[in-house]
Amino acid sequence: MNEINNLLLVSQNWIIYYFLIFIIYSFIGWIVESGYRTVLEKGRFVNSGSLFGPFVPIYGFGATAILLIELFIGSFAFPVQIFIFSVVATGIEYLTSYILEKKFSMRFWDYSSYPLNINGRVCLLYSGFWAVLSAVQIIYVQPLVGHFVKNIPVRLQLIIPIVFLIYVSLDIFYSNRLYLRFTSFLLNLKGLRVKKISGEIRARLQNVHPLNEMRSFLRPLKVFPYLREEFSESMLHFPGLSKIPYLKELRKIIQNKIEALSFENNNADMTEFKIICKDIIDHPEYQKLKDIKHHDKDIYTHNLKVAWISYLTAKRLKLHVNEMVRGALLHDFFFYDWHVKGAKDEFFPHGFTHPFVSRKNAEKVFGHLTPIEKDIIMKHMWPLTVIPPRYPESFLVSLIDKLIASKEVAKDVQHGRKK
Repeated sequence: MNEINNLLLVSQNWIIYYFLIFIIYSFIGWIVESGYRTVLEKGRFVNSGSLFGPFVPIYGFGATAILLIELFIGSFAFPVQIFIFSVVATGIEYLTSYILEKKFSMRFWDYSSYPLNINGRVCLLYSGFWAVLSAVQIIYVQPLVGHFVKNIPVRLQLIIPIVFLIYVSLDIFYSNRLYLRFTSFLLNLKGLRVKKISGEIRARLQNVHPLNEMRSFLRPLKVFPYLREEFSESMLHFPGLSKIPYLKELRKIIQNKIEALSFENNNADMTEFKIICKDIIDHPEYQKLKDIKHHDKDIYTHNLKVAWISYLTAKRLKLHVNEMVRGALLHDFFFYDWHVKGAKDEFFPHGFTHPFVSRKNAEKVFGHLTPIEKDIIMKHMWPLTVIPPRYPESFLVSLIDKLIASKEVAKDVQHGRKK
């Protein structure tokens, strides 16, 4: 009986020891990956990993597996050990990618563009990284970690795993919920068909979410660059809005007005339009937009086009004319050429960040914005903003902006081809 009790005690201590090892290396992995990603993102801190907290379990599993395998291959030559460790770590990475893809119906990373990859899940380059990390772990890190674990008080060794299990269970639950929602949205977006858009837009317009929810929803884009690329690619192929039945007439109105952009026409309307715009377009800061390239011309010209069509649309549909025009004038109010790499100091691509920059600049230069004006600026890039426009005015400016931008881009491409 005493031998059985001793065996159970040894087994319990062994399990607790490696559980603590798993926790510590999950935390160390988070530090390593977050630091690496932070350097890549020009010093902007990146909370890496799929969990909200400071743990990346794949590193914990990998490090624990390496230590367990070392018990059996410790007599092998060190280079052989490192080779085996890198194969094991690569296998864990492959298995993790496979499980995540099966669970979320989407890949979180893809090495298809790298040489010597296996199904895009793993590649030789990262296997080399695992080899280096495993060598560093065995030679430098493990002696310190092992000493640290052995010096943890016995009572605390029992408490830490319990607290960690409770915490990580909650973290996994909320993280999974976020990623399930995100991947579901992205998959629906990628497979969106014109016939389905009408109902979706109605539903989204009726469901107004707070701004901070958008920030949490964009976390997957920040953590996994591959998801960012997939999301951007889906946006480029977003089906045209012209075939939505209840928007057909509206698009026809807008399209007709785009063809009549001459500012000499409609003298009465133009006079009223200039009065609304005057304090904004005459401001020295706003005049700077004339020198910043945007599509085929400059930001100033683009904003004025969007504002003019917004003015005509608002009058036709009897909406808030002044707010719709002012919001349209300020929807692109940033002072950098987004075509130039490194011109802006923001983490996310231009399409995601410039609404925040424009609103900040607008409030700084022109003071208080009305809720409609603010919503127009913040939501004009919908559906990139995820949260749909709250007001008809902001939804229409978003639509008008896309129509005008598409014509400008077409002209820019055509001009480039002629050159």
